[in-house]
Amino acid sequence: MDNSKSSQFSKAYDYAVFLLGIRLRTEGELREKLRSKNYELGIIDTVIKQLIEQRFVNDRQYAEIFLDNLKKYKNFGFYGIKKKMMEKKLPPSIIESVLKEGLSVEEEMKIAKRFLKNYKLQITNYGEKQKIALKLRAKGFRSEVIMKLVF
Repeated sequence: MDNSKSSQFSKAYDYAVFLLGIRLRTEGELREKLRSKNYELGIIDTVIKQLIEQRFVNDRQYAEIFLDNLKKYKNFGFYGIKKKMMEKKLPPSIIESVLKEGLSVEEEMKIAKRFLKNYKLQITNYGEKQKIALKLRAKGFRSEVIMKLVF
């Protein structure tokens, strides 16, 4: 690397580490942030590669932690969580495998029950069932879960 490339790499690396110091980020989020600062693609790739080697960036681990937090503290279903993960710029293959391994229908059912309990939604007639089903659908719950829980 010549001097200007080395200087660019150093600045990009320092910025990436600064961002990671604020909060964990995915590879995709870091790439986007570095691109927005107009760093060259080659430099971005090198920085990301070094951060992965140093274990500062690990998309799989990030996805697992993110899933656990969403399950514990939020009321999203399978598709809601999938959407949140896509917003974090996680690779589709990681999203699919983490969701497949980490979110069973039974767990999703518990989250849906918690959601209904929090909103004190009770099923009294067919109209109410439809409203509740729509609310669950909007939160990204699978049809299977909605059918078991509501109908």
